[in-house]
Amino acid sequence: MALRFLLALSLLHSVWALWPIPATLSTGNTALVLSSNFYFDVAVQNAPADLHNAVQQAQYYLENDKLGCLVVGRGANDSAVLTNAKSLPSLKLTLSSGATVNPIATESVKPLGMRSEEYVLTVPADGSPATLSANSMLGLYRGLTTFGQMWYYYGGKTYTLEAPISITDVPAYVLTVDLDLTPRGTIADLQRTLDAMSWVKINTFHWHITDNQSFPLEVAQFSQLATNGAYSADETYSESNVQNLVQYAAERGIDVIMEIDTPGHTAIIGTTYPGYVTCMDASPWSTYTNEPLAGQLRFALPEVVNFITALLSSVAKTLPLYYFSTGGDELNTNCYINDTLTQQQLKSANTTLAGALATFTNSTHSALIAEGKTPVVWEEQDLDLIRRCSCCGQLGISHRSRTSNYFYLVRVLSFFSIHPFLIPII
Repeated sequence: MALRFLLALSLLHSVWALWPIPATLSTGNTALVLSSNFYFDVAVQNAPADLHNAVQQAQYYLENDKLGCLVVGRGANDSAVLTNAKSLPSLKLTLSSGATVNPIATESVKPLGMRSEEYVLTVPADGSPATLSANSMLGLYRGLTTFGQMWYYYGGKTYTLEAPISITDVPAYVLTVDLDLTPRGTIADLQRTLDAMSWVKINTFHWHITDNQSFPLEVAQFSQLATNGAYSADETYSESNVQNLVQYAAERGIDVIMEIDTPGHTAIIGTTYPGYVTCMDASPWSTYTNEPLAGQLRFALPEVVNFITALLSSVAKTLPLYYFSTGGDELNTNCYINDTLTQQQLKSANTTLAGALATFTNSTHSALIAEGKTPVVWEEQDLDLIRRCSCCGQLGISHRSRTSNYFYLVRVLSFFSIHPFLIPII
């Protein structure tokens, strides 16, 4: 039985190469080949440059991927039915009546709930042109991606055996995220990852850009952080690096959520501001932090609150992004129990560690909101905020809770070219 099942799987054709699987999909059993003169007909008035670039990229993939069917013979058994198959001359791209023409990059970074990624794709079996329609350039981009996944190549022909094909697609999740921790990943690594994300319609790149071991982000107002905190002078991200990567992502239908994790995961800041970090290099590290190196911000101190608030504001104002993460995860309170400066400040302010954390978070988040950003935190801090929901309600704060089958999946850029793990998030 198992052998029969595997044999059956080996005979499946192109619709099962679609990823993610479209919301609705119907197929036939007619062979259809791409014309040798196949072209994309962009019937969108004043179509933006990034849509034309996406079309050129789709044309390139169709002409150069030459993906053989994953069966014995790589599709040799299909050659007979391809001899007299109809040819598909073109794919016509249209925008729904009344839709606004915005670049893909503009649509990609809209707030959640305001992005239109749906599309309708029809590929006839009779040799007439295929059609792709959507309510936005982003929807057309998603449809182009699906169209490129339909085809196999054998003997000089790009083909499908399942025409006619009809797809109406809309994301199953409002937010799908690839999380990358990149203290020393190169821009080329990140661009390659973004390319792979676009192929499977992942719409958000959570960029965990700093951590205990490295602070590679160059910030003009705080230049010593990267000078002292990066692995090397060549392993940093300049402001232009970041802005160019954000634009690169947006043109591929991907929003970026940058994370500067605080108040934990900040040991590296102690190399520049030793008075702002406690438990620096404490041993055993496992007593004072959830992962090496030991060291966390003295977030109860007003000067530390002011410093981090100014740092986040400086970074946020350079980015055309709606969301910005302040982390907030894996804070080890053991680090503060015997820290004299923290305990003195708590006593002086007549507050608790939790109260000091609330003050710290309110300050940093207020600064982000002032820059037009929506703050994002990890679940530990989110749960604590929900417990203080009366305060949140008075402030008019809304909560979006994200769920995943996996708690935390991280790719090491030095070892993998494409992220093997993807985190679906609602």
